[in-house]
Amino acid sequence: MRTGQPGLPSPAAHPTSGSTVRLGWLDALRGIAALVVALHHGTYEYLPQFRHEILYFLDPGDCGVLLFFLVSGYIIPASLERTGSVRRFWISRAFRIYPLLLVVLAAVLILDLTGLKAMRAGTLDAYEPVGAVLAHLTMMQDLLAVPNAVNVLWTLSFEMAFYLLVVGLFGLGGLHRRSVTITVVLAVAA
Repeated sequence: MRTGQPGLPSPAAHPTSGSTVRLGWLDALRGIAALVVALHHGTYEYLPQFRHEILYFLDPGDCGVLLFFLVSGYIIPASLERTGSVRRFWISRAFRIYPLLLVVLAAVLILDLTGLKAMRAGTLDAYEPVGAVLAHLTMMQDLLAVPNAVNVLWTLSFEMAFYLLVVGLFGLGGLHRRSVTITVVLAVAA
């Protein structure tokens, strides 16, 4: 086996030659995070006693979301660095997030308009409907104080804020290479 670095296969030796190598440990962490978040949401309805007991020790929802954010914190800057293109980064984000987001928002709107299931209280009532829709399409609704059409969409607002921060640092040139220092300063400030 030919290697580029000691102990590592060359790109040609990899079964997915021509594409990026998947980091299996990140996929495993995403899977764990998804299971923990599913446990959190499932216990409301199906295991309320277990939920009551486990909340004494930890909140699985908080842990799962934190793990998702940590994985994103690792992979998003690496993805932008790998492609070297802000344009390609935004296109990949759009194709990864918007198709499902648009389906979910359309389904919520259809259910509300047909009277089958009312939209979350305050989503369109307290706000101009066009403003609420635009806030959701920017994925910044939570940061713009617009109630989420679906409760779990709050994570997208923070994900989008992170994308904007990472792209901003990348756009400033070498600043993204000093991200450890910037992260420590921001953590202390927070």
